[in-house]
Amino acid sequence: MRTIIYTGKGGVGKTSLSAATAIASAKRGHKTLVMSTDSAHSLGDSLGVTLGPDPVEISKNLFALEVDVLVEMERHWKEVYSYITDLLRSQGMEEITAKEIVILPGMDLIAALLLLENYAHTKAYDVVVMDTAPTADTLRLLSMPDVLRWYFDHFFKMQRRLVRVARPTVGKVMKTPLPTDSFFSAIQLLYDRAQKVREMLSDGKQTTVRLVVNPQKMVISETQRAFTYLCLFDIPIELLVVNKVLPSQDDGAYLAEAVEEEKKNLETIKETFGEVPILYSPRYPREVLGEERLLQLASDVFGKNDAAKIFAALRPIRFFTRGEVKKLSIELPYVENEKIEVVTRGDTLYVRVGWHRRTILLPYAYVGTQLGEAKYSGGRLVVDFK
Repeated sequence: MRTIIYTGKGGVGKTSLSAATAIASAKRGHKTLVMSTDSAHSLGDSLGVTLGPDPVEISKNLFALEVDVLVEMERHWKEVYSYITDLLRSQGMEEITAKEIVILPGMDLIAALLLLENYAHTKAYDVVVMDTAPTADTLRLLSMPDVLRWYFDHFFKMQRRLVRVARPTVGKVMKTPLPTDSFFSAIQLLYDRAQKVREMLSDGKQTTVRLVVNPQKMVISETQRAFTYLCLFDIPIELLVVNKVLPSQDDGAYLAEAVEEEKKNLETIKETFGEVPILYSPRYPREVLGEERLLQLASDVFGKNDAAKIFAALRPIRFFTRGEVKKLSIELPYVENEKIEVVTRGDTLYVRVGWHRRTILLPYAYVGTQLGEAKYSGGRLVVDFK
């Protein structure tokens, strides 16, 4: 299953481009689903239809949905949902409030990823286009499998053993309910599926990210940060779509200055993102709503190309050897050297950039080696292992 993830700063036009890509993909004969993972859904407004948590057939080969975490929890994670609700009720919280609070931070992201894994497993669609929340939430979405892996490696097995010991003893006199075996089984299944999603996200033959940017300095800066963190998490970046470009042929005096500034910003975009393919879409005089205008947007962006084809799949991480020194190279553009921290523990390398941390499992040949010099130059971090 081909998965296309659109991300970018709020308001850059992710939803319109997601809808346009899905429509164009369906017209090519691909059975296509476009799904919104943003809690402030606007995909239905863009398509001109009412959407819910189940796929709605819009036209031939085209389906759409808006993820509802409450529905997904009740459908697929009853053991988890029920236990956390009971736990909160045991602490004096009213039932209706407990059911609202039970949707913990990150559950909406997990629900979206599990839907993606399910569609890939069942081969329900040829193409899935994800219209995501603004950049920060999307980075949380894409890093969620790594976060879950860290939790399981450090806490889950120990907690499960402790509860098994406590249940027949102190569990009989405690007012606070202990998690059941069904709860732990559900969490284990969640972990297993999340790791499958991680494999999907890092496979450039299946999944790629398309960054949407407007020719404005603030938007470009945020897109640079997104590019860096996507590289950090080894997510294949496919292309950049520069949206809402002003028409340079317009001779109106009031547009002259805006067009000139935009030209400079367009040059900055070209210089900034290196080998990443760049496509463009114009700024339209009216809102891009409805199938006809969305199809026109797809035509303007992709031309005669298949909107669902893979334009590129850049790999930000490389392992190689120089003499007797093993090396790891990570593409991390737009980062100051003092903002990077590198630490190894066992078979794991931890790289921290700002407030993001990437956990990289090292190949067997690297395990047991000593961390050597780490240099940042030309947009790449190169780490030596002796």
